[in-house]
Amino acid sequence: MAIVTLHRKQRFKLAIPYWVSINGCPVGLMRTSEVSMQLPAGTYTIEAKIMFKVFKWLFGIGGRRMVTLTHDDHLHFTVTDRERWWNVLFDIDLVLWLVSFFVTLPHPWDLVYHILSNGFFALWILHVYLRRNRYLIITPTHP
Repeated sequence: MAIVTLHRKQRFKLAIPYWVSINGCPVGLMRTSEVSMQLPAGTYTIEAKIMFKVFKWLFGIGGRRMVTLTHDDHLHFTVTDRERWWNVLFDIDLVLWLVSFFVTLPHPWDLVYHILSNGFFALWILHVYLRRNRYLIITPTHP
């Protein structure tokens, strides 16, 4: 049996869990920074997804990788995302949005801020939607 180990690159101790699928069938939830699976030799599609539900619809963003295993392989993969700058900008905008509940800007600047903030949010949502199948990157690493 071959072993596939997925490592998660995360900055914080608390992180969003990933759904792990093999050939489209969910096999479990990755809640820790590392998970290992034993698989027989063959070719597999390994997929990691972040799933969330909005009302009755289920959405997911993730990534996938084709893997060919031989009998005694032990492969390591790192799951990351490329969205660091988008996430930093979104976090800054989120903090400014929360501050706007307590501090009111003068008339023209308040309107300018809301137009920029809502426009940036719309662009961010569009960007995540267009990249939903390539949001996470699964790259091979050495132990």
